Parts: sequence; C-alpha cells; structure tokens
Amino acid sequence: MAQLVSSKNLLMSSRPLAVGAISDTAGLEHFCTLDAAARAALCDVVELRLDLLKLPAADLRTRLAGNQVPLLLTARHPAEGGQGPEDPAGRAAMIEPLLDLAALIDLELRSAMQMQGTIQKARALGVPVLGSFHDFQASPSDDVLLGAVNFAQQAGLDAVKFATYLNTQEDLIRLMKLAGGTHRLRLSVMGMGPWGRVSRLVLAKCGSLLNYGFIGASNAPGQWPVARLKELLSEL
Repeated sequence: MAQLVSSKNLLMSSRPLAVGAISDTAGLEHFCTLDAAARAALCDVVELRLDLLKLPAADLRTRLAGNQVPLLLTARHPAEGGQGPEDPAGRAAMIEPLLDLAALIDLELRSAMQMQGTIQKARALGVPVLGSFHDFQASPSDDVLLGAVNFAQQAGLDAVKFATYLNTQEDLIRLMKLAGGTHRLRLSVMGMGPWGRVSRLVLAKCGSLLNYGFIGASNAPGQWPVARLKELLSEL
C-alpha cells in the first residue's frame, strides 16, 4: 500500500507532493469508488474545488466517509479562476462546515484580511492555511512575487501557492528562483500554459511542495493527470 502523508506533517514533507484536484462530480465519483490503497497510490493530497463542485457539505461528508487521503479545501474567488461568490463570507460558508475534515485550506491572498475569521477557525482545529496567488496572463516581477510571500507571512498564513502564466523561458527561470529560494513559509509554485507541464516537474525539483494535477477533468492549462504527475515526481 502506498504511504499516506499525515495531515499533521503535510507542510513539513521533505519530498514534493502530488495534489489531485477534483473540480467536477465525475472526478469526485471516480475518487470515491477507489479503495484506500488506490486512493493513496493516486495522489498525496486531494483538493476539493468546492466552488466548482457546488455540493452541500452533508453530501460531501457522505461521499468521503472513511477517506484517509489528506483533504485540501478550496473555494476559489472568481477573479482568480473560480466560481465562488466574490463575497468572502460566501466562500467561507463553503469551507467552514468541512473544516474538521481538512488537512489544509486554500484562501486567496487578496482575501486573507477579510477571511481572518476562517483562518482563526482553521488554526483552532490545527488546519494550516495556504494563501494563493494566480495570474492567468503573465508571471509577475520578482518584487511582486516576494512581496506576496511577505504579505502571506504578515497575514498569519502557513504556506503560499503561486500559479502564473509562462510566456517565455525567462518566466520559468523567475519561478525557479522563487521556488529554490530560502523562505520562512513553504511554497507551492507552478506555471500554466504551454510551459505548464514542464514547469510542474522543474519547479518540484527546485522545491515546490504541493504540485497540482487533476482527477477527472483539468481545471487549469498545463496540468498533468495526477497519477502520472505522482509517478514522475517519484523519479525526480
């Protein structure tokens, strides 16, 4: 049986982890039909895109009964590729009823101050909070990227996720420098677009902790199917 990653040491892993993003009910149904060994072999962490699934919390609890793969809960802001409500309270209402099941939650950096209530509730349950930053058109300057890391630290977050569009090789090099740098918070760094698949392997090698693939349908350009991604990460 593949070894499960403990929820308690998720952000302390010394190896890159494969995150399987579930963004539709077909992907969720597929995951739920797998036995424990198959789920563990598929991915290290499973992300539930609550904003895309749009299922009641009670329904998700029933479907995921007995699941042992660490859960990452995400309700994405529409300005960053999601279908959640713009109102932070609306996205909090998607996440908070399932906090006790979570190993990690994802909140956009843009919403970190407005969602301090959710952050504190997660902390009370020992659930780390990932602050995410997305740019679907370009990769920002070094100053912007490092500024986001500093902001996340000030906002009381535990890790930062960057997903930016790679237009050139120089964009990938910029993300490699970010992922390979020394930071007080753990980073998850990935590219999108034509360089996306290459970047997810290179950046994992550089130090990106959480590396996203998909279960069911892809929800971002440049993703790998998570089973293939996990296989490749094990060979780095």
